[in-house]
Amino acid sequence: MKFILLFAFLLPTLSVAQDYSIKEGVPHDLNESKIIFLSHEKIEVTAVKDSSSQQAYLHLRQTNHNDVIKEANDKLKIAALDYPFAYAISTKSSFEPLIKVGYKYLLDSRAYSYENLLVQPNEGELIIYEYFIIDLTANLAYKVFELDEMKVYDSKLMIRKLNRKVKKVFPEAY
Repeated sequence: MKFILLFAFLLPTLSVAQDYSIKEGVPHDLNESKIIFLSHEKIEVTAVKDSSSQQAYLHLRQTNHNDVIKEANDKLKIAALDYPFAYAISTKSSFEPLIKVGYKYLLDSRAYSYENLLVQPNEGELIIYEYFIIDLTANLAYKVFELDEMKVYDSKLMIRKLNRKVKKVFPEAY
């Protein structure tokens, strides 16, 4: 069972590594390109509150996610104003039309697939999410930073970490 849970957590990371060539840093043309920031989406609460302690815990995690995302998404709108280049905010399930109107990059992480809300993590385990700028026109992903599961709803921190990396390449934008 532990192998299955471990595989469930590693699969999204492995699929990113297999689907894209990975680089560190930010794209050289980010200042001339448009990027999509992802907002959080509600999930279906599948765990049963009045069941086992594991199910009750998963129910709490799932309902807490749905409770905090409105505030996190509102804060993303404000925090994104500090990003110096062109951007749009969309969801994982609805960003594709933006590609047709010239958006080249997507700031993505497996945090937006919400697998962590479907299984109970091991006791004492802290999930770390890698954030990538995905080139939507090429088979390329740029690893820019990491956030732990306790910080994935902190939009201000997310944009601040992105801006630190961007500022190293484009200091004139700040």
